[in-house]
Amino acid sequence: MYPWSRRLLSTALFFHLCLAAVHVHAQPRFEGEGRVVAVDESQGMVTLDHGPIPGLMPAMRMAFPVPQVELLRGLQDGDVVRFSLEARGPEWVIATIEKAGDRPPPRPAMFQAPDFTLPTLSGDAVRLADLRGRVVLLNFWATWCVPCRTEMPAIEEVYQRYKNQGLEVVAVNMDTLSTAGVEAFGKEVAVTFRIVLDPSWATARDYRVLGLPTTYLIDRAGNVVVREVGERDWMDGVSRMAVEGLLREPSTAEQR
Repeated sequence: MYPWSRRLLSTALFFHLCLAAVHVHAQPRFEGEGRVVAVDESQGMVTLDHGPIPGLMPAMRMAFPVPQVELLRGLQDGDVVRFSLEARGPEWVIATIEKAGDRPPPRPAMFQAPDFTLPTLSGDAVRLADLRGRVVLLNFWATWCVPCRTEMPAIEEVYQRYKNQGLEVVAVNMDTLSTAGVEAFGKEVAVTFRIVLDPSWATARDYRVLGLPTTYLIDRAGNVVVREVGERDWMDGVSRMAVEGLLREPSTAEQR
C-alpha cells in the first residue's frame, strides 16, 4: 500500500466514514470543491472542508500542501473554492485553486423515493409516505461529519422560511454508537425539524448514500428530483430557487 493510501485510510477510519472503498485510477489530477477552513502561507498549507473527490477520497476536512504559495494569496476562511490535486511523492498537493463564485444549482436526479419508517429521538415513528403532498428535504448526516454540522443552520433557516408553504425537513442521523451526541447537537444548533435515526444505514443503502452529507429534494408526488453530495448552503439563491420551484407545483389533491 502506498503511503498516501495509508494516510487516506487512517483519516477515513478516524472520522468513522463507512463508505465503499475508492479505487484510484491512473489520472494526473483529481478535481474537487470545498470551503476554506484555514490558510497558512508561511507553511504553504490550506485546510479545506471538501466534498467527495470522485475516484480519490470521500468528503472530509483535510490540510493540503500548496507548493505554489502564490495560489493562496487572496483566499480567506469561508471562501468556496474549486481545486485540483496531483501526486508529489508520498502525498497529494494542491495544483490549482480558485474561488468558485456562485455555486451551481443543486444536481438534478429522477427516481421514486424509497419509502421508510424510522424512529425519532423520542421514539415516535416518521414514515416518508405520510409526507406525500409536501416537498421534503431529506438530509443524511452524522455528528462526526464536519461538513454536516456546518450546513445544519442553513437547513434550519430554509425550513423556517418555507415550512408554512409545504416544506418538510427530515434529517436522517447515521451515528452508530450512541444517541447522546445527536441529542446534544440538536440542542446546540436548536433545530426544529425532525431528526430520525438510521444506525444500521439500511435507509442510507436504499438511497445509495456514499458520502456525508447527502441531501435529496423530494417533490409532492414522492419523486427524488435533486441529489446533492457534500455541504451546501441551502439558503443561497440557486438552492432557494430549487425549493421554491417544487413548492409552486400543485399537490396531487389540488390537481384533482
